[in-house]
Amino acid sequence: MILRPYQQELFQRVREAFREHDRVFMALPTGGGKTAVFATMAAGAHAKNRTVWICLPRQELIDQASAALTSLGVPHGRIQARRQESRAFSLHLVSSNTLIRRWDKIKQPPQFIILDEAHLYYDRQLEICERYPDSKILGVSASPERLDGRGLSDIYDTLVEGPDIRQLVELEYLCPVRYYAPPLDGLNTVHRKGIDYDESELAQLFAERKVYGQAVDHYKRHAPGKSTLVFARSVAEAEKIAAEFRAQGWIFEPVSGKTPKKLRRELVEALRTGAIHGLVNCEIATYGLDVPRIECLILLRPTMSKALQTQMIGRGLRTSPETGKTECVVLDHVNLIHEFGHPFSKYEWQFSGREKRKKKDADPEIRLRLCPETFLYCTRSSCVGCPNNTKKRKTRAEAVVDCQLQEQAAPITLNDRPMEERAVFRERLDAAIDRGREAIKEGRIDAGAVGDLLALAKQIGRQPMWVYWRLSEGRLTANVPLLSEIARQENYKPGWVYFARGKIAEKLERRKP
Repeated sequence: MILRPYQQELFQRVREAFREHDRVFMALPTGGGKTAVFATMAAGAHAKNRTVWICLPRQELIDQASAALTSLGVPHGRIQARRQESRAFSLHLVSSNTLIRRWDKIKQPPQFIILDEAHLYYDRQLEICERYPDSKILGVSASPERLDGRGLSDIYDTLVEGPDIRQLVELEYLCPVRYYAPPLDGLNTVHRKGIDYDESELAQLFAERKVYGQAVDHYKRHAPGKSTLVFARSVAEAEKIAAEFRAQGWIFEPVSGKTPKKLRRELVEALRTGAIHGLVNCEIATYGLDVPRIECLILLRPTMSKALQTQMIGRGLRTSPETGKTECVVLDHVNLIHEFGHPFSKYEWQFSGREKRKKKDADPEIRLRLCPETFLYCTRSSCVGCPNNTKKRKTRAEAVVDCQLQEQAAPITLNDRPMEERAVFRERLDAAIDRGREAIKEGRIDAGAVGDLLALAKQIGRQPMWVYWRLSEGRLTANVPLLSEIARQENYKPGWVYFARGKIAEKLERRKP
């Protein structure tokens, strides 16, 4: 197993953090390859003859971690139902549910503990820390935050974050998103029960608004036949939704914690191979599900948890060149985009906890534009195929959702512009490219030319890396100063240059004869 450049960089940062701290939390978006990173760390500890535990909350995650360790050639045992700790192994995969029944039977106390999905089972983590105070502990999750407000910083000394979703999409490790959000009026009137919505009031609202019928209609309109994962709020509703889809000729099956494990594995495999159109899940696929071919997500599970929203969106972001997947269509029927913003929005995780989550202003870098006919939200990062891009659509009345979402004209590609306008744009592009390339030949970077190209790129729906390739045409190595200037002007996180450099190296390697 060879780590991707950003994974290798994250691996090194976590190692450095352990030089100063005993408990470190590592965050990386779903689909970013957390398992590969922590399996490599576990392999390193195993090579130093340390006893290692990798604690996981679900069978699917145990199987994934086992496959990763096997690919690294690391022998390991398991501590779970009907499987005991073995002294033949110094590294064990541990079911976190089984662990609480085995404390008095542990033979080899762990020196290094990895806790996957560490935003869950808070109290169990506290118990592990109390029982093994001298162990190094690594917590891992795509969402380092808890809805109940308790701070993960009470357990872990520091948080090490990898690149966010938007960066991984721009580097082509995750796929783009096309986001539709038909409005659900009345959700703001539903009372809270505990830390989430009142179930009976939700059921009444969904029935009144005929939400499930809308879900089928929007699937037929925007993602017909695509491999789909639906998020439902209860087992009964999952069965009802699947029946709605089947009545329209689509093969959808319900799956939940009550589904027998063997049948659950068969259904997931059917989705993986394309034998069925979709799964309607209740609390079973928010983590641990790895099916890259999923290219449509239907959100029918309201939540006040940013962590849960992130986990749901992440199920559809993995790339799948084998199936020709180019994007993930998100059909948000429960206003999650209003609650948390677009999936590409920057978000500051409440790692230290909070008393009550407050809505934040929309990310100024992610301005959303709503098509009133299709309910498609466009951002400058997700406008491919957007009906707002056509001249005809541009003349229609625009709808801006809430005061937090700001209208922004959608990019219009060069080919969609009038001939005279195309000529002007090409002239401006060529002039900026010539200035930028001339500066590079002289061993410097023309910040003005880079800025002009970035601005022009946004107007025609191009990504910042398009600017890099225009200025570095014919170059056989990565131009780090140019990448640094793009990162500065785009206000990217530290480390983006490293990730982009690795991606460029991969692309240049593929071009070699």
